[in-house]
Amino acid sequence: MTAFETSRADWLSVEEALHRVLAAAEPLPREDVPLLEALGRALAEPVVAGATLPPWDNSAMDGYAVRADDIAGASEPAPVRLRDIGSARAGSSFPGTVEAGEAIRIMTGGPIPPGADSVVRVEDTDGGTTSDGWVLVRSDRDGGRHVRPGGQDMSAGEVLLDVGDSIGPGQIALAAAAGLARLAVRRRPTVAVLSSGNELRGPVDFQDVVAGRGVPETNGSTLAAAVAACGAVPLPLGIALDEPEHIRAMVRRSLEADVLVTTGGASMGEADLFKRVLEEDGLDVDFWRVRIRPGSPFSLARLPREAGTRSLPVLGLPGNPASAFVTFQLFVRPFVLRLAGHARVHRRWLDMVAGERLSSTPDLCHFLRVVVDTDAGAPRACLTGHQGSGLVGSLGRAHGLAVLPEGTETVEAGDPVRVVLLDDIPGPSATPGWAPSASFPKA
Repeated sequence: MTAFETSRADWLSVEEALHRVLAAAEPLPREDVPLLEALGRALAEPVVAGATLPPWDNSAMDGYAVRADDIAGASEPAPVRLRDIGSARAGSSFPGTVEAGEAIRIMTGGPIPPGADSVVRVEDTDGGTTSDGWVLVRSDRDGGRHVRPGGQDMSAGEVLLDVGDSIGPGQIALAAAAGLARLAVRRRPTVAVLSSGNELRGPVDFQDVVAGRGVPETNGSTLAAAVAACGAVPLPLGIALDEPEHIRAMVRRSLEADVLVTTGGASMGEADLFKRVLEEDGLDVDFWRVRIRPGSPFSLARLPREAGTRSLPVLGLPGNPASAFVTFQLFVRPFVLRLAGHARVHRRWLDMVAGERLSSTPDLCHFLRVVVDTDAGAPRACLTGHQGSGLVGSLGRAHGLAVLPEGTETVEAGDPVRVVLLDDIPGPSATPGWAPSASFPKA
């Protein structure tokens, strides 16, 4: 018998399991890529401002640059008359100084010349049309306003983005403003995904499902999509049959990946062969089983590769679709993001109220698939339907996972409940960086 068959389950808490998973994730090597190819990646070195921006005080709108003292008291019945001595626009400055009684026409972004301290919006003037070389100012409401100071955005040498920051469109804007055409980022992880079970059928064999001779294989496509959604590269391997040599052949195809994610074969059934077969090939199991529902037969292990190379992390997920989905979100996604160098690896969460009675068993931490209703006051979390681990329908409807910690038997309708978000639902209490130690309410 293998060590897996004779060992006892670990039954770790969610916190301890996640701690071990993240401790096993070593960020991948860095590479320099063109700016747009960095989208979705994590920085491997800081982004530093290459210049002070804006490089000068500049106008926030189209109008006239003036001295505030000169327009004090200006009004529609008593306009102030100033000499128009020139103009400035973005990229083109006025060469002189604005003295008392003078103004220059200025466009948005134009440098504020010495002497001026205000920009009067053009609609509070006559636009310089009453007489040649003069402008009438009909309001003093813009005295001291509409001047954007130089350096307000960034200063040369300032750290704009740090190691581990994730790159989105806003971060691309910062890097471009820093004058960078390339960024140092971590390599994208390649994640091999392997399902197991003779009963599984893909689309080509769906007639077996119709005839009752098999079940749809959903985990492979679901997890490959989840891998791609967190910026990694999925390597779908297909279905491993419940035969030792077929399992070995399929696993060999994963050895060039950065991590192998398996589904099924994780329990103690007669046909649950994954760990039995892989332990014969040197699989080192860190832990097996977590005190959660769905998904308790989750495991973390390593499989030897060629001498002198890193062993292959193997994350074993249960075969039931809801269990595989939930354990991916809780453990695999943070692991993959940490491999990719991201500093923030956890999903956001919201504090909500339960829209109905939620039940669990107190010896496990439950993650219930919920729909979030934000239309009536405080966000409300309602079940997507039946919560059986073998059901797929609840996954496509879920906005988040309602957390019922160990020791909690029920949460009544209207009671507070914490929800880990699966999509970007806006809300004032949404915070980044969900983690069990920070977000599990006391039972």
